[in-house]
Amino acid sequence: MPHPPRPGLAALVLAVPLVLAGCGGAASSAAQGESPSSASGSSDSASSASSGSAGSASASPSGCTVGRTITVKGSSVTPPPASVDVTSGCLVRLIVTVDRSSEVHVHVVNLDKPVTAGTPATIEFTPTQQGVYEVELHDPDLLLVKLAVR
Repeated sequence: MPHPPRPGLAALVLAVPLVLAGCGGAASSAAQGESPSSASGSSDSASSASSGSAGSASASPSGCTVGRTITVKGSSVTPPPASVDVTSGCLVRLIVTVDRSSEVHVHVVNLDKPVTAGTPATIEFTPTQQGVYEVELHDPDLLLVKLAVR
């Protein structure tokens, strides 16, 4: 004898993917070596001491900030360059510290930010166009991170 349909089970099956999808940015940056506090967009001392933000930083949904702290010494990038998932419309906050003055360039949005040796620089923008945004340091030419915006 077949069992009658369970409406509660159907609702659960439909709700789980929505809950898991969320904004997507915070969990993927946490998986890339970020602490939950920096991935969720909370301020830290490096961000407060930075030289300000560049680009457009429009409001993004709560809990939708993707944060990544990057350090460059010589030709070594920490954490190593990787692809980080970002949801379109979510704020991206990069804190970059270098051992020599240079410039950070974000492709797709054509954002350039000068960075001074030993001083953390905060770069903030909200990507709206889907695609891969490469973030590079010039002099020396180094890939810092790839942002996969979906």
